[in-house]
Amino acid sequence: MATIIDSGLRTQDELCSDIDFVIPWVDGSDTEWQKQKSLYSTNQHEILGVNGVIRYRDWGILRYWFRTVEKFAPWVRKIHFITCGQVPEWLNLNHPKLNFVRHEEYIPHQWLPTFSSHAIELNIFRIKGLSEKFVYLNDDTFINASVRPEDFFVNNLPCACAALTAGPIGIENKEKNNIPYISLNDIQVICRHFDFRKQFLANISKWINFRYDAKALTKTFLLLPFMRYTGFHECHTANSYLKSTFIEVWEKEKDILEETSSHRFRDKSDVNQWLMEYWQIMSGKFFPKRTRTIAGYNIDPDNLKSAVYDVKHHKHKVICLNDGEATINFDEASSKLQQAYSEVFPDKSEYEL
Repeated sequence: MATIIDSGLRTQDELCSDIDFVIPWVDGSDTEWQKQKSLYSTNQHEILGVNGVIRYRDWGILRYWFRTVEKFAPWVRKIHFITCGQVPEWLNLNHPKLNFVRHEEYIPHQWLPTFSSHAIELNIFRIKGLSEKFVYLNDDTFINASVRPEDFFVNNLPCACAALTAGPIGIENKEKNNIPYISLNDIQVICRHFDFRKQFLANISKWINFRYDAKALTKTFLLLPFMRYTGFHECHTANSYLKSTFIEVWEKEKDILEETSSHRFRDKSDVNQWLMEYWQIMSGKFFPKRTRTIAGYNIDPDNLKSAVYDVKHHKHKVICLNDGEATINFDEASSKLQQAYSEVFPDKSEYEL
């Protein structure tokens, strides 16, 4: 527990933190937004699953995202809340820590409107007033227990998991999912700039580290004989970044980042925010993350019960409630999650009207 100082008004963490949170959000039920999206969508987008309802539907638990941050991370300096202009009716835009950011305020106009999370993410560094140290959380990623700045940054270095995996994420579903292609694109960029053997040996204690869970370590040990990039173990959680990393990568890989930003929907030729994380890892500009404190749940009939239990009992510090199952009873599942959060966080936060 943080020490209370400053006449009991603020904690030591709050006074020392210069870390921002960044969260994008869209209301997929907004009919005007749906009309605009339909003007740009194609059959190919439908085939690749980048334009379906799962990509944009809202679980009705956003207000609890703010309640968890207020309770478990009161030290955060600013929350940059990104939308295309949509404002939740309950959101208190006058909260001193809230920076409401419209796409048009930081994404170059020639790439708007955009319905691609990649364009939204890769241009984050352009947000006015963004801190050098920030944590990016998708709107399905929640602070689930008390966290400290040191859970995200240590010695001004972003926390990350340096671990290998046998292939790009989602490779088994590559015909209906463009993520495997995007992961490969990220790795190709990394290969142009970093020699794996050299970078691994220079940072061996960060790759082989007790902070990682057994699964991540085992994968790395099994793949080490190849001494090459086979793929990065991706935790799908809150990612810690340095704004200067984005600036550096944009300076060196402007063409592919501009091309990605120009796509109004996700495209298999894209790169994504993981490129920035991989770049920090291969630059050695990171500190090993405690992966046992995070968890990801694909909200399907098998995982829903576990996710609800985690919400109620705070089993992990950070959880991702990923919407990826088309056959789930959405109304029932969202109702159970809302009920769980309402039981744990019944009171409004100051981020609410």
